[in-house]
Parts: sequence; structure tokens; C-alpha cells
Amino acid sequence: MKSILPILTMLISLSTFAQNQVPQISNVNISFSGATATINYTLSDAENDNVEVYFLVSDDNGKNFISKAGTVSGDIGYPVQPNGNKQITWNTDTISNLASYAFKIVADDRQVPSIQSIVDAVDSNLLHNDLQFVTGNRNHITNPTHLEAVKDSIENRYKAYGLATYRQDFMRDNYLGQNIIGKKAGLASEEKTLIIDAHFDSVEDAPGADDNGSGTVGVWEALRVLAPYNFKKTIKFIGFDFEESVGGSGTWGSYLYAQSQIPTWEKILGVANFEMIGYYTEAVNSQQVPTGFNLLYPNQYNQLAQDSFRGNFIISVGADSSDRFVKDFDTLTKQYVPDLKIISFTLPGKGTISPDFRRSDHAHFWDKNIPALMITDGANFRNHNYHTTTDDISTINFTFMSRVVKATVATIATLAELQHSSYYQSSVLPNSIPTNNQNCEVTISPNPTSSLFHIDAGNCFNGKLNFTLYSIDGRIILQTQAENSSFNLNVSNLNKGIYLGVIEKDGNKVVQRMAIVK
Repeated sequence: MKSILPILTMLISLSTFAQNQVPQISNVNISFSGATATINYTLSDAENDNVEVYFLVSDDNGKNFISKAGTVSGDIGYPVQPNGNKQITWNTDTISNLASYAFKIVADDRQVPSIQSIVDAVDSNLLHNDLQFVTGNRNHITNPTHLEAVKDSIENRYKAYGLATYRQDFMRDNYLGQNIIGKKAGLASEEKTLIIDAHFDSVEDAPGADDNGSGTVGVWEALRVLAPYNFKKTIKFIGFDFEESVGGSGTWGSYLYAQSQIPTWEKILGVANFEMIGYYTEAVNSQQVPTGFNLLYPNQYNQLAQDSFRGNFIISVGADSSDRFVKDFDTLTKQYVPDLKIISFTLPGKGTISPDFRRSDHAHFWDKNIPALMITDGANFRNHNYHTTTDDISTINFTFMSRVVKATVATIATLAELQHSSYYQSSVLPNSIPTNNQNCEVTISPNPTSSLFHIDAGNCFNGKLNFTLYSIDGRIILQTQAENSSFNLNVSNLNKGIYLGVIEKDGNKVVQRMAIVK
């Protein structure tokens, strides 16, 4: 059967980041025999390392590669030897709409890059340069112009680093809020996600260098050093809007994200929320604590007392659902960033016992039992410039801030599981076959048939409609116009095989699989 040439190729190579070269996938083509797709490809590796090959499937035109449709066999798994021509067999018998499917072949030689080298790439000078731009009032009432400029910069950076990016729009008190989400898809377990976030707005009139310009540019720097690498799991970078009070209360952006933007299939393994990460001082008695902290956490309180309550550490706090994540962050910080002093603890339940530690975007993840950390310098319990006009860039310690970013990068890179990989992505069908754009199903019976299909499109369209039958390699086999949404199609003179029927009216299309047997 005629091969289908790839429609879209995305070959990502990390060879510039390690002496060991990533394995290469080339010469990919797909052909069909009945419901069985055969994907041929060439696999090579400069060092002849054995390779782990993943075959990932998307049923939503390449947005998410999480589908388990069909059965797969052949040159997948580990070890696959990189010695030339390889083949994957994919049985698509259970798939009714191949037009919305895409596949991705991932090749990983398990020569994992050094996490320490990624951590060490965090640059305090770049943090300073970025914060110079971000600092300035970013409030929807007092300075919407600069707020929009920062939002645009967040979106542009996400896109520049290849993230799938979108804005989540919402209204609060007649003002438009916009969360900005960027996704770096995992190449083995895309449904498992880690998040780095910060809110980017400021209170009225404050320049907001520490609150929360420091968190905003911290996310940018984490993105810069992580973006060139591939990971088994997904990493999302999020800028939250309306964390500061709007209409009498705050954290609206993260609340609405947690309510509506987490699909049922997604498993969030951890959220690292930057909430002011730039203020550091060795002054005695510069660190205060919330009422009752000494009773809840006597060990941590004693640590502070022994150092004369200096504000020279980062705080990592989680809730019950975050206990493992808190420990991972603490352990990996000590391993990769030993110069960063850290005080960490876990609140019982959802953290309601201590409201001061729920005053940021992580709290809405706690409420859904999702592991999340507030990573903070202590806000008003340390930084006397909090929510004032003196919260400017001159108060920021960039060495301290860079260490906080390094600790977060080490944690996320470890938990997301680095790969040394490349990948190839393609539509299953050629682009000559239209894409389904209707969320409804046409009834076709019997299917398969040897002579006559009865097609009922009443769930989708009324009245006259156009019908086109395509071969699996994208050739038009027949076209007809039906007088109403229920009609018969005689195919007794056609060869056996798998076809795609496209029912169309006024630009709206439904694509369904049709089988002819003899």
C-alpha cells in the first residue's frame, strides 16, 4: 500500500548540551493495511548506545499525547539497538476518527544530562536585568499599561522557548484577569505534571520588586535553564493574575485555574509557588513569625532563635498533601544548593490552622489535595517594604534569589525526570483529509459493509449536506450531495479496505472511519 509521508516533523536535539549525542529518528513513514498501521523509521545513535523508544498517541490533533487507543508492538521499549531500519505496528481497529489522531516517536539513550550543570546555569545577572523591566506598578487600576506589558512579556517568553501557551480569561469586579499558562510536554508520561508559578500583579502604587516581581522573573529564569532539555513528565510555567486583592479578596487567578483548568486525566505531582523570593538580611531580629508558630513548630522556631532571628533563609511550606514534596525540596536543595539555608515544614490538613501560610496561590491546590509549596522569604514577617512604595529593586539580594531558583530547578528537574532524547511528531493521516471540527457522531451502519452504508447525520446536521469518501492515503474516492441528513451510499464497486467519510455542511465537518469488506 502506498506510504503516507509525514505531515509534520518536530525533531528536537540536545546535542549542544552534552558531549554524548542524542539518538536520531529519521525516514519515518506510515502505511495502512486494513486497520493495521505500519510505521517504519530509522534509528541511529553516534555512540551506539541502546535506546528506549516510546510511541505516543494523541486523539486531539496533537494537543496532548495521552491516548491509549489501539495496540502497539514492534521496535519500542528498551533496549532498541540503533542499527538502522525499525518498525512499529499499530492496530487502529477501535479508532473511529483517525483524522484527529497524531503520533510521536521518542528516542532516549538514557545518557541523562547533569542536573548540577543545569542548576549552575541560573544567572543572577539575568535575574537582575529581568527585574529591572518588571519592577514598577503592575495593577489593573493604577497602572494597567505596565501590567499588560509584563503579561505580554510572559507570553512571548513562553512561546519563544517552545511552550504550548494560552491565556485563561476571567472577570472579577468588572476587570479582566488573565492567567498565562505555558506547557512543556513530557515525552513519556505527559499526564504527570509539575508546575512552577508566580503571580505577576502588584498592589496599588507599589513597584512590587519583591512582591512579586522576584517570583515572576524567578519563573522566567527557571524556564530559561530547563527549556533546552527533555523530560519524561510535563512541566508547566504559570503566571497568575489577581493574586492581590480585587473586589475585596485575592488569589482569584489561581482559584479559577484550580477550578477549571486541570483536566481529569492530569495528575499534578507538585506545584512550586514563588511568593516573594528576593529579600535577605543578616540583621538580628529581622525575622518575625506568626502567632503560635513556636508551639506548632518548636524545632524550626529554635533554629531561628539560635541564629538570632536573622532573615537569611528561604521558607518552604506545604500542607498534608505536600509532605513528600516538602521533603524532596529540602533534600534536593541540600544536595544541589548547599549554600541556601532553608526552613521547611508541613501544616496539618489544608493549612487552615495558620492562615498566614495560605496567603498565596498555592492554597487553592492544597484545597484540592494537590502537593504544593509556598516558597517565600517571609513577606511582611521579614520584608518591611511589603506593599509599600519602597519595595524596589535596590532591596533585592540577587545571590540569595538565584539560589532559591536553583533549588527549585533542581527539584523540578529531578522529579520531572530528565531524558537525553529526540522525538518525531506527525499527523496519522495526510493533510488532504479534512479535520473533524464537530463534537458529535454520525451513525454509519452496517460498518463494515460489502455493499451499502446507511448514513444518519441527524445528530450533527439537518437538510442537504456534502459527503466525500477518502482513501486512507488521502485520495478522494467519491463525492456526492445528499438531499437530507439520512441517506444510503452504495460502495459495492469499491475495493475492500479502510476509508474515511467526511460529512460536511457550511464548513462544519465530521470525519468517520468506514470499512469495506469483500
